[in-house]
Amino acid sequence: MKGRGRDKLGNNNGILKDGTPKKDSSDSLPGERVDRSIRPRESWNATDSSHLHAVKTALHLSAVPETILCRENEHASVIGFCKSCIVEQRAASIYLCGCPGTGKSLTMEKVRFLSSTWSAEAGTSPPQIVALNCTTLTDPKHIYLKIVQALDPSHNGGDAPGNGPKLKELRKLVCHTTNVRSRQKMLLLIVDEMDYLITRDQSVLYDLFRLPSLANSRCILVGIANAIDLTDRLLPKLRSLNCKVDVITFPAYTKDQILKVLQQRLEDLPYVVFKDAALELCARKVAAATGDMRKALHVCRSAVDIFESESRGENKGTDEVGSCGPELVPATQKMLEKNSGLVGLDIMAMALSRIFRSPVVETIQSLPRHQQMVLCAAVHRFRRAKKDATLGELNAAYVDFCKSMGMQTLTSPEFSNICQVLADQALLTLGANREDRLRRVTLKADQDDVTFALQGVRFFSNCLPSM
Repeated sequence: MKGRGRDKLGNNNGILKDGTPKKDSSDSLPGERVDRSIRPRESWNATDSSHLHAVKTALHLSAVPETILCRENEHASVIGFCKSCIVEQRAASIYLCGCPGTGKSLTMEKVRFLSSTWSAEAGTSPPQIVALNCTTLTDPKHIYLKIVQALDPSHNGGDAPGNGPKLKELRKLVCHTTNVRSRQKMLLLIVDEMDYLITRDQSVLYDLFRLPSLANSRCILVGIANAIDLTDRLLPKLRSLNCKVDVITFPAYTKDQILKVLQQRLEDLPYVVFKDAALELCARKVAAATGDMRKALHVCRSAVDIFESESRGENKGTDEVGSCGPELVPATQKMLEKNSGLVGLDIMAMALSRIFRSPVVETIQSLPRHQQMVLCAAVHRFRRAKKDATLGELNAAYVDFCKSMGMQTLTSPEFSNICQVLADQALLTLGANREDRLRRVTLKADQDDVTFALQGVRFFSNCLPSM
């Protein structure tokens, strides 16, 4: 089976017609990391609409890869459950939970794609698939009518909520059949964002999870939500009602997993688009913030948009990063030349700042120049040594930083006052000591936040990559 996202690009996933893999001069041993930046490829052109379309298609959420990486166990459990139910014509229910962007909906897309194949292999009719997102419901009880209308398009019962007639119609459609052909069809009911169905008595959730346990039921229910403990916390009576619900938890993606998935998405493109360090920066930031794979894809697409604007000389992307005035606009040509025509750290940092706007980042961006320089000096100091220092040691690092930038330094009292201001804004932590220079100081702001906040400022463009 070929991944739909790759088919849009016209690729054959590296397989020849006889089924053997293509040989490539860049082939590596198992487990060996390939530096794709040195692999012979077509030049990437950010102003070429076909190139942009191919990259954005590869990074789009709708692209379903052939193999879902880093979710092998969860994927196997869900596929095994759904396949056995469809093949055996067995009603059952399963609940997929985990943080947003962890592969739940993507796995169900794979199930929907494979369901017809499973039925054909078993000699049965393909299941009837009804997929609903509960965020569109104005009342949880409206879901009965939505399912009924999906099963019977000719049904016209208005949009009145109710636990009575609509629920009875739903049960009748799920459990009773009128002819042999429909009796062979199973119903694959996928209910996404299921936590929107929570009510005071949880009656709607109970009604849905009971559907597979009814006599002659042909319902395979797949509930999807973020809450890990929904079935245990809100539906304790399910077991007493003889409703067994399998629960599969999808954990947040780690940095290495996000990087691996991003590389998978881009590997079939005929050109290199991102520098390795840029993808690693994206993976590290997204993993630390949310572990949401969709967010990582969004960041990369945003970076491509910014890079396109910079390549065309529009400076569109940098104008949206923050509101620090004209100093925020980088030297575009210098930036592009430095990155050899690839999306580098600076562009990726802009995209991350756009997606992960935070009060801390905005605070750092609005600081006066010398306060920003003190934060940069602190990052330099604490990346090379222990995580705290005396005020005197930080002052020395600040003086060295000023000299490297050709800036006049502040006096010791002025430096001490600036550190106190930064401490008042929760960017530094200052200890107490009779001698001011012996006070212990710690960088409280995340080091990456300092980098993201100042990456687009021309003044800091040469020093931040080395931080």
